[in-house]
Amino acid sequence: MQFSGAEATRTPGIPIAGIFFAGLSALIVWALSGRVATPAAGLATAIGLLTLFVAAIVATFSLRYMRADRQSSRFFVRLGLLVTSVLGFLFTDNLIALGAAWCASGWLLAGLIGHADGWYEASAAAARARRAFLIGDAVLLAALGILGWQSGSMQVGVILPGVAQLPFFAINAAALLLVIAAAARCAVPPFSGWLLSSMTAPTPVSALMHAGLVNAGGFLLIRFAPVLEAAPFARAVAMLLGLFGAIFGVGIMMVRPDIKRSLAGSTVSQMGFMIMSCGLGAYAAALWHIIAHGLFKAWLFLGSGSAIGIKARRPAVVLSGRASLLIAAATLGAALSVVSIGKGNANLIPLLLAFATASATLVAWLGAKMPMRARVTLLLALIALVAFHSGGLSLAGVAAGRDAALIAPDWAMLILLVVFLGAWTLQQHYVAAQRPVPLPLYVQLLNAGRLLAAPPGEQK
Repeated sequence: MQFSGAEATRTPGIPIAGIFFAGLSALIVWALSGRVATPAAGLATAIGLLTLFVAAIVATFSLRYMRADRQSSRFFVRLGLLVTSVLGFLFTDNLIALGAAWCASGWLLAGLIGHADGWYEASAAAARARRAFLIGDAVLLAALGILGWQSGSMQVGVILPGVAQLPFFAINAAALLLVIAAAARCAVPPFSGWLLSSMTAPTPVSALMHAGLVNAGGFLLIRFAPVLEAAPFARAVAMLLGLFGAIFGVGIMMVRPDIKRSLAGSTVSQMGFMIMSCGLGAYAAALWHIIAHGLFKAWLFLGSGSAIGIKARRPAVVLSGRASLLIAAATLGAALSVVSIGKGNANLIPLLLAFATASATLVAWLGAKMPMRARVTLLLALIALVAFHSGGLSLAGVAAGRDAALIAPDWAMLILLVVFLGAWTLQQHYVAAQRPVPLPLYVQLLNAGRLLAAPPGEQK
């Protein structure tokens, strides 16, 4: 059923898009006015700008995308309430308001995942998301309850400065519960199923979800960084969960033939890396990762429909196995050099892996057949990209505040780097040699996030 032009204009999409753009403009003015005086305000402002920018673009895109949907009014109302709830937990300093807004955002997102009425897969995906969010919300409320009870205050700004004086059991329990809540919202294993099965959501919802809403776990860990820093065990759990999630997501991305689920696997991997960065204490790197990944993933999802039926003009550029080994060795050598002079810090692994990625891109493209002008253009583009990310990382450092001290010796950080480089090199080897993933692993990765078959009465 198609809406006429008059019917389309009666949906709340246009005013909601206008509100998003107005809110974005107001937040930009507020940020430029110099009133962002604390790391907490800087963190909320940075992620708030990302959320409003992506929401405004998604709402505008949806005016046309949802024009034939009979439930478009419900879609736009939920979208508006979802963004409002996200801004609510970003900017509040009250534990009760933070918990309420966090829970509301999860339930609204689940409703958008199951937006399509009468579609069993959509309802099942929404139910799976609600179950994952229910676990994450429950443990978050428990963590906030512990912090509020033990500190005697409901204000985050009052609790965090004195968190080191809280009882040992309380601070470790709260920190571990915060990590679990963040993992559930970021779709890090064992909670990745809800994101992988959420492809039933309209494409604009996927764009907003992957660009901003799954990043809420990163915001939570950075906002409550003093709690994590007082609980080394919780930080170690965050590092291990993030490491596994990053490698697991790459595996899904390798085997999924459909573009949206392949992008979902990429998001799982990126969120795992971001959670690991928070565990390392690299808050600036984690915040910049949230922003850069959010913008890039929104663009990919909004353009995913255009990929259907389009053939590449030239074969995909693939990095050879020997080149990937050399890049991995050079990256490890750089890490050893930095550690040997005593300059290792929380940002070491994120920055070196970014270096490896940039080097791999440069080597792969320069090794491909292309005119000299294209090579020079590519080199200049990479230099501009490095400058852009360097500036963004510096601004993220101002917004997120100081990084934490490392919780593990240098040799443990080097082992973590070796694991990442080994997984990346193995991936490049399989891609370059066009070898299939081992069948048992292939089946497990392909079925990750699979929904159960529809009951007999629901099959069509």
